[in-house]
Order: sequence, then C-alpha cells, then structure tokens
Amino acid sequence: AGTMPEMRRYSVVGAITQFWLMARSFGLGVGWVSILDPDRLSRDLDVPDGWTLVGYLCVGWPETETDTPELERAGWENRRGALPVETR
Repeated sequence: AGTMPEMRRYSVVGAITQFWLMARSFGLGVGWVSILDPDRLSRDLDVPDGWTLVGYLCVGWPETETDTPELERAGWENRRGALPVETR
C-alpha cells in the first residue's frame, strides 16, 4: 500500500508518452484511442477486477505523413485554440 496510489496511473501515462516519442522517432504512428467505452472494453478483454483502463493505443506505420490529426481530417473533431503548426 503506497501513500499515493494514483502515482501508478501517472507512471503509466509517463511510460506511454516515452513510448510514443520513441515510436515517432522511428516513424511509427501512435494513436491514443478515445472513442470507446472503457467499461465495455474491460469486460470484452476480461480485465481483472480492480484494474483501470489508462489508455488504448493503436500503433503502426502511417499510410501518409501529415501534421493534421486523422479525426480533424475526417471532420469528427477540430482543435480548439491551437496555434497553426507553422507558428508553433
């Protein structure tokens, strides 16, 4: 029993960030899937009780290189208040 059990989740997020950066450095695409029902996914994957979903990732070689996220290109979502890529 730790004094800050939430640190486990933060560590997972940090590990995902490092994985994402390394994957991108090799040209691999990484997507953090957010259009899902975490409870349904946990049931479908028969996740043990007490476990909590932190992230569901898709990883692979991109078909094309672009600075525009796929959901934005598909018209599902727009960035709010983000600077254009050229000015970042």
